[in-house]
Amino acid sequence: MKRLLLIALTVVLAASLFAAEDSVALISASKGKVDLRRATKVVPHKTGDFLLNKDEIKTGGESFAAYKYIDGSSTVKVFANSVVRVIASTQNKKLAKKVELDKGSIYTQIKSNTGPFSVETPTTVASVKGTAFLTEFDENGQSTFIVTEGELALTILEQKETQSVKAGNTAIIQADGSYEINPSTKDDILKIEQAEIASKQEQENKKMSIPVVGPDGQTKYIEITW
Repeated sequence: MKRLLLIALTVVLAASLFAAEDSVALISASKGKVDLRRATKVVPHKTGDFLLNKDEIKTGGESFAAYKYIDGSSTVKVFANSVVRVIASTQNKKLAKKVELDKGSIYTQIKSNTGPFSVETPTTVASVKGTAFLTEFDENGQSTFIVTEGELALTILEQKETQSVKAGNTAIIQADGSYEINPSTKDDILKIEQAEIASKQEQENKKMSIPVVGPDGQTKYIEITW
């Protein structure tokens, strides 16, 4: 009996380590119609489930999803009628994170000194260190970045140039690569507030300790609250 229990515990621990190694993020909220596509299939999911590299999240009307990367560095809120892909890889012992936004809007909050982080639309790449900002990409191919904290380095792919956008400013990049950077308006801030209100849902906060095996072979535990 003791041997069977020991084997069971070993299998559970091994499975946890395997999941932590393969997983890059954790679903922290989901409301309404939210599809999770993995490779070519839509897979069932719930709050607390792991996300793998290249997973795609698609939200419907009046729907919302959010996820946190397993290094505890950042939160991504995915608002209604949006399509994003979750990308991450290990670089210099830190998790390099990228969000690919094909449609809709997201709000990201990133802690500083936690590895590279970028948000990419078909026209622009926003690289950040520690900041908070809203990203929109619409059907006309326009990318909008509303920066509320910190600073963004925006690389405009068509122009092959990089522009800095500090907190309190909004950058708009057109499909042809033309752009403008201006102080954020009340309407810009209202977009964030309305998106936040639409995403609200009452839920009890939960915590999870995730075992992660580092490059040195040692197991470390990262605690995530959602």
